[in-house]
Amino acid sequence: MDLKVFDRETGVGDRGIDNPAATDDYGSHVRPDLVISVQPQSHGTRAELPVTTVNWRSNPRGQFIPVHGLDFLIGVSSLLIQQTVELDDLTSKIESENRYIVRVPNGEALYIGNEVSCPTQRCICGNGRAFMMHLHDNTRQEAMVLKRRLAGASCLWPCRLQEMKVITPPGDYVGRIQQSCTWMIPEYRVRDANDQTLFIIEGPAVLKRSALMLSEFKILTADSSRIVGRIAHGWDRNLVSFATTLQIPDTAVQPKHKALLLAATFLLEYTYFERTKSSCTRCLFC
Repeated sequence: MDLKVFDRETGVGDRGIDNPAATDDYGSHVRPDLVISVQPQSHGTRAELPVTTVNWRSNPRGQFIPVHGLDFLIGVSSLLIQQTVELDDLTSKIESENRYIVRVPNGEALYIGNEVSCPTQRCICGNGRAFMMHLHDNTRQEAMVLKRRLAGASCLWPCRLQEMKVITPPGDYVGRIQQSCTWMIPEYRVRDANDQTLFIIEGPAVLKRSALMLSEFKILTADSSRIVGRIAHGWDRNLVSFATTLQIPDTAVQPKHKALLLAATFLLEYTYFERTKSSCTRCLFC
């Protein structure tokens, strides 16, 4: 049998005499002119990514994307409450329903608060009026409802002091903020749904309520052993207006606990921090 020898160096072999069906195809399916033998070289700099960094701010809440409601409070360590200026308050003697923006300091807005109250109570009772505060998140869904009753704010009304309840849709009771009967030092208790005291909010010892407008309230533990946070009202240079700052304690991990502290901040905002008009006769309940 006369066979030709296959040349391994050239990869070429002749057809055998006894095998006329043999071809020159040795199993390679790649065309020789399509084989890449030279790597591309970079000429110049790489193209920049199409990402703008103009006026960019880091998100202090991390990469968590909330769904709705109280999820926006996850990872938040402090909140800033700013009241929007209403044209009716500047031109009319009767105060209108307040509106607030709850935001992360130097960050985005989390909630928009709208007050619903009676015009008669706004004129007669002033900042001691009863109201319902509806807080809507960025998805335009109602996150929580703060319900405040008509009550006094001093020991002259021991049977009906300040109280605010927190309710989340579709009607779940979260807790309440209850004022304690004290003479000089304002004290409020933050209670959960089981009526257990979570925190105690304590103000400075003053004789006049007007002195508490620019004061700082301390957030204490349930046994009043140490200070874990604060609520302060003052001038904000970035916003160029008065704002209320809430420093949330590290122990308030659950969003429900942070919602209760936010409600306590709103209660202090109306009771002590809100500026009332002297041109309108009101009963401020001392």
